[in-house]
Amino acid sequence: MHMNMMKNKGIGFIVALTVPLLLLIGLTVKPLWTLTYGDDIALLTVPVDPRDLLYGDYVTLRYEIEEVPKNEISTVILDKLNKSVNSNGLTVYGKLVKQDDIYVLDSLSDKKPRGSVYLTGKLSSYDYQNVDGVNVHSIDFGLERYFVPENTGKELEDLSAKGRLMAHLKVKNGYGILQEISAVK
Repeated sequence: MHMNMMKNKGIGFIVALTVPLLLLIGLTVKPLWTLTYGDDIALLTVPVDPRDLLYGDYVTLRYEIEEVPKNEISTVILDKLNKSVNSNGLTVYGKLVKQDDIYVLDSLSDKKPRGSVYLTGKLSSYDYQNVDGVNVHSIDFGLERYFVPENTGKELEDLSAKGRLMAHLKVKNGYGILQEISAVK
């Protein structure tokens, strides 16, 4: 009986060590898969309030594809958005298409697109007027921060304030990883 208790404690100890380790390894699978097999895409940024740009060692970015005119959103999605109790917004899938060297938002769906490049995001239930006076809803794709080496963000901050940055990403199955940013040519 004493031997069984010691054996069970040993198994319990191994399980207690293994489970957290497996969870940590699992967290790295999606980013590594995306970096290895993802599509290379480029997105245009839009101007950001200069007071909100640089926090420590990262630059805040906003993207052209994050503002969707309300009249371009399907009534099905708008109805779901109005009925949603989730204050974080409605999960949507932004299908992207390539125009010249950049990707633009082609369509928005509440179902995963098949066979195309897309990003998964949260559509805000609130609409507002953008700088062009158009009623838009914003989408958060989770790509708003770009980390920079210490004391090197001023030039990027100025370009971001003017909306003159291009973001280069790897995208796989709706998940995007921001790899670098560069000045728009």
